[in-house]
Amino acid sequence: MSDEGTVNSRVVDSVASVVTLLSGQSPSQAFGMLDAVMVETLGMAMHNAVGRQQGGGMVSSAAVTAACAKMLQTPFPIAPAPTPPVPPDPPVVNPLPGPPPVLPPTSAVIAAAFAEGEAAISILQAQAQGAGADATQAQADLAQLAKDAAPSTPPPGG
Repeated sequence: MSDEGTVNSRVVDSVASVVTLLSGQSPSQAFGMLDAVMVETLGMAMHNAVGRQQGGGMVSSAAVTAACAKMLQTPFPIAPAPTPPVPPDPPVVNPLPGPPPVLPPTSAVIAAAFAEGEAAISILQAQAQGAGADATQAQADLAQLAKDAAPSTPPPGG
């Protein structure tokens, strides 16, 4: 009889495979446990920090309350009431000056206005003539640009 087909060799093989499986998984289980312990430790540390902060806030509030109570128990010297201020004089409103009086036009005023109107008209006419000359020059320049920009036609039979 050979040892391979017996019950003992099957038991040995199964035990060996379980040992191999467990020894292969042990590092990951160890790191998993380490992570779980670290998470628990950090959680407890945060819980303790919150508790300390709340306790410190309560102690601070109690100290402020005690200081306020002590200040309220201290008597203050009674000072005479201040005299009320004298009310200011009512504001004075000065009326705005009205428009200057309108004088009836005299012949000198009318002549001066007429001369100013004629001068303005002559200036406007000179500007219109200058604008017309500028427009004519601009049209000529645009025509020259269009002529220069047009593609040249090749000579026939080229």
